[in-house]
Amino acid sequence: MSHHLDSPLSRKDSRLNVTDTYVFDGETGTALVMVTNTSLAGDARKPGFHPEARYEFRVHLDGSPTESVTYTLTFGEREADGSQQVTANRVAGGGDTVIAEGRTGEVIDGTGVRVWAGEAADPFYLDLGHLGHILAGFQNEQPIDNGDWTPTAAKSSFTGSRVDVIVVEVATSDQELRPDRRIGVWSTTHLATDAGGWRQINRNGIPMIWPLFLARGGDDDSEEYHRDTEAHPAQDLENDGDRVTRMVVAAAARTGVVDAASYGKQVARRLLPNVLPYTVGTPAAFSFAGFNGRALADNAPEVMYGLVTNSAIPTGLDGQDAAETRQQSFPYVVPSA
Repeated sequence: MSHHLDSPLSRKDSRLNVTDTYVFDGETGTALVMVTNTSLAGDARKPGFHPEARYEFRVHLDGSPTESVTYTLTFGEREADGSQQVTANRVAGGGDTVIAEGRTGEVIDGTGVRVWAGEAADPFYLDLGHLGHILAGFQNEQPIDNGDWTPTAAKSSFTGSRVDVIVVEVATSDQELRPDRRIGVWSTTHLATDAGGWRQINRNGIPMIWPLFLARGGDDDSEEYHRDTEAHPAQDLENDGDRVTRMVVAAAARTGVVDAASYGKQVARRLLPNVLPYTVGTPAAFSFAGFNGRALADNAPEVMYGLVTNSAIPTGLDGQDAAETRQQSFPYVVPSA
């Protein structure tokens, strides 16, 4: 889980909180995975998907600053058995077409896609105690002091946690998401407004950006934070480029980077806009060397810690720590029993 209950409205309704986005090559095409509604919200967690919200995968093509294709999912009210009606639309080229309909917890075969939505085990793994040490140093521009924490003692704080997940797999025959095409993906939730429109509530692309750079001191209700939550990624460099650069420069200087200023600018350009890049049909790998989608097993925290400090910071965890939360076949996550 890359961030937690980010915006004020998300904190009021955990169903609107997007925690992670994954993009990888699936069995029949490109798998787009959105994780929402963590059980770590405790008693504030409301089961299922918000019936007055839109959940969207926005897809940029060939480096475009704006999306060309959007996959939108809406849900009906929860029934007595906990299931909900699911409707998936494809929005592109001025058209808005229903491509799949069904119910949560079921594999839905649609037009050029298959869809699954429901509760599952959270595939993310991270030791929150270690993250606290990282943030204390990085955000305060001080050396990172792990205290008594060691990699050998690391335990994922997300073991046993549950989330609500949306998976849309777009077939390789799709005219836009064809093999070898460069795309960029971000996930977002929108809530219907009294005026009849839609308000963006939450968004997610590259993992760990929110806790490292934007949620200063934890959850933040500042004007800047509201702006970032509701912004389009095309605004990210203008809104946050200087902040990200400054924080990375300070961290890189502490680890001995000769030209920390140039390194900071390079990292800011890599992280912003906050859109996850991927080349369709290739093996996903979220790594220090480069971002190409994100597989469910990728150790995103370790990659991001190393990138923003230009140093090796082991988390003591790897994909095997959450192996029980993944499967090779669609929907790739493991549904709750």
